[in-house]
Amino acid sequence: MPEQPPYKSFPFHTPRPSGAPLALAGLRILDFTRYLAGPWCTQTLADMGAEVIKIEAVGTGDETRSFQPPDVDGEAPYFIGLNRNKKSLCLNLASQGGVSVVMDLVAAADVIVENFSPGVMSRLGLDYDSLKAVRPDLIYCAITAYGSDSSYAGQPGFDSVFQAESGFASLTGEPDRLPMRTGSPVVDIATSMNATSAVLGALVARERLGVGQYVEVSMFDTAVTLLGYQPMNYLASGEDPVRQGNTAPVATPIGMFETAEGGAIYVSCGSQRSWVALAEHVLDRPDLVEHPDYADNRARNRNRDALMGLIAEIFLSRPRDHWLRKAFEGRVPIGAVRTVGEALDAPLARERSLVTRIARDEGGEVPNIASPFRFSETPVAEPVPAPRLNADAETVLKGMLGYDAARLDALSESGAFDAPQKTD
Repeated sequence: MPEQPPYKSFPFHTPRPSGAPLALAGLRILDFTRYLAGPWCTQTLADMGAEVIKIEAVGTGDETRSFQPPDVDGEAPYFIGLNRNKKSLCLNLASQGGVSVVMDLVAAADVIVENFSPGVMSRLGLDYDSLKAVRPDLIYCAITAYGSDSSYAGQPGFDSVFQAESGFASLTGEPDRLPMRTGSPVVDIATSMNATSAVLGALVARERLGVGQYVEVSMFDTAVTLLGYQPMNYLASGEDPVRQGNTAPVATPIGMFETAEGGAIYVSCGSQRSWVALAEHVLDRPDLVEHPDYADNRARNRNRDALMGLIAEIFLSRPRDHWLRKAFEGRVPIGAVRTVGEALDAPLARERSLVTRIARDEGGEVPNIASPFRFSETPVAEPVPAPRLNADAETVLKGMLGYDAARLDALSESGAFDAPQKTD
């Protein structure tokens, strides 16, 4: 174990320009999500300036709060990385009082995002039809597993299962081995991106047409669309794609190569221009450009094994940094095969300020992975650490909704702030 966590070696966040506007300033979002796809979506909207109120279960909160170790400042890194710039309010949604608070919040909200199993919000009396009666122009975004109107609506769904069922995993791995899921939960992440796009599209539609609407994003649908061009190829040919490992069926040379003294590189020369640059500026073998076996892409594909073996032998003659330097100078698409830690600490990542530290108002600090959005006129919001559980109850209930002591007592009596009763 290191003497201190790696994030301590990164600088503190540099403040955004003073007085710069925020793209979604003035919008209020109620966040009924947990795990990954939902929280990532609402965090992105918060980064753009929306006020996001995260509604959590009394006593426990978002399940990812418990994903420890490791921990940072008493919180799970998983939770911290998906919930910055939000407020936390705990409510018992199974109580009359909890539902009453939600209705008051909906009256003052623009968007709701939830990723409960289909039917849960209806049983609570918080479905779209119930809520739009309170706020007719409400945008209600539901993130579902298989779609709320499908025969699989009631089935649980997780990223790796969607990768398997959609055919996505069938494209990953070596051709002579079982399919593999990706190391990163790409379906969750892509679903969050689709949900964010859907919410923004609905907001534009409301601005233009004056209407709210129900929006649904399915993880299964997202997984299928993540196949990119492969479904169209299949529909045209009737042939399923075959796993290629680190190579590609349409272009050569594309693949991973070991170098001297350890360390691998990935070469992706899918165009004639990049192949010429590789041969001339990196491999120092301009003769290969004119060689009849390698002169064009079709020839290189026919002679893939021979060419890849030749290139592999050359790369083993020098260390990784040697090849990376030559590739950079020759503008050849080659990258280092890094670990997560190496990627975060790489010179380019530091140059881009992708990793920083942010301080809590009450003391302590947490790491932060920067938003990928770079707006010239509406830079993303200052990153605020993910909230402690129920940290913003007073701000929301008293400050935003104007509840007085009598109202809070009544809500307490009706179970709004009690932990739900467990049933067998």
